[in-house]
Amino acid sequence: ATSIVLVFLLALFGVNNLYLKSAFSNTNYVKATFLAEEGLEAMRFLRDSSWDSNITPLALGTKHSLVFQSGTWQVSPATTFIDGAFDRVVVLSAVYRDATDDIVSSGGTLDPNTRLVTATVSWLVGTATTTKQVSTYISDIVD
Repeated sequence: ATSIVLVFLLALFGVNNLYLKSAFSNTNYVKATFLAEEGLEAMRFLRDSSWDSNITPLALGTKHSLVFQSGTWQVSPATTFIDGAFDRVVVLSAVYRDATDDIVSSGGTLDPNTRLVTATVSWLVGTATTTKQVSTYISDIVD
């Protein structure tokens, strides 16, 4: 009877350990998802503030960090870590449209008033880097 109870307790501890590992890794994944979404919202804020001042000068295909200083979002070339663990970068890409004004992945005509924004959040899990990436389009809708 003691052996059966011992085997049952060991199995229970193993399941509990697996659950805790899963819960902690899921917490970082959820945080990373929120940080990536926040990056997209920050880019929308910058777009709404001034497309010409905040979006147009940013180099396409270059990693940009976002910082919240003096009550506003700003783009920074320096790498910043959030909570000491998460690295968030935003990359803007050119957008091309076909003859029917649909966005195309290749060919087409450059749309200077639209950008593809990709926010990527990376963090370490053990010795491996894990990433979460979300994308959206922003357009100069004010002018």
